[in-house]
Amino acid sequence: MDIKVKSLFLKSSPRKVRPVLYGLRGMTLQAALVELKFTNKKGAALMFDLIKSGLAAAKENDLDVDKVYIKSVNCTEGPRLKRRLIGSRGRAKPILKRMCHLNLTVTDVLIQKVAPIKNSKDITKEKNSKSQMTNSK
Repeated sequence: MDIKVKSLFLKSSPRKVRPVLYGLRGMTLQAALVELKFTNKKGAALMFDLIKSGLAAAKENDLDVDKVYIKSVNCTEGPRLKRRLIGSRGRAKPILKRMCHLNLTVTDVLIQKVAPIKNSKDITKEKNSKSQMTNSK
């Protein structure tokens, strides 16, 4: 059973929040709470509150709290507050105060962690090693 939890209009840039989310997919909620407690980022505090909300929703739906996993978590861009900073010679410099939305989906079914994406250097090394093996035969 999937449970979706959202936290909207958070006063932090999505660019600052996303690095916190990458390691959480596939973890249990209890393990994610422990990991976020010791992460020194503003996004970790925002995600900590969202996971506690997901944990409460899981209890409400009669799921075993120890066996609830994070199925997906993502951070999307919210609206921007547009402000101006007064510059020299009567100019105005734009300032964008960004917001983000956090979406969390928890499930009671264990999902295998996705293998990390290989970068281009690893792919070229594999191609070179395969071509050397075919040339040696």
